[in-house]
Amino acid sequence: MSATLARDGATLRINGTVNFANADACRQEGLALLGQMPADVVVDLGGLTAPGSVTVAVLLHWARSVAARQGSLRLAQVPEKCRAILRVSGLAEALPENT
Repeated sequence: MSATLARDGATLRINGTVNFANADACRQEGLALLGQMPADVVVDLGGLTAPGSVTVAVLLHWARSVAARQGSLRLAQVPEKCRAILRVSGLAEALPENT
């Protein structure tokens, strides 16, 4: 299964799986969508079927892009595996959860 992205106002939803085979395409599609969104965005991870380090790498690219235009990126519905990767890698502050 591949990943699909859907824009809903200031929220970008990821559904499916981000893996090595589709990470670059997912990163590029996300960057294009984020460029059309408000400066402050929420990325909803509730639809991820297999979150992992590749997902975190794509999210980090997106966060850098949003920060470059003076915005912020926050995560919603973060799966526990993804949360653990963020915590262990020291990226929890760079990719904060929406509260």
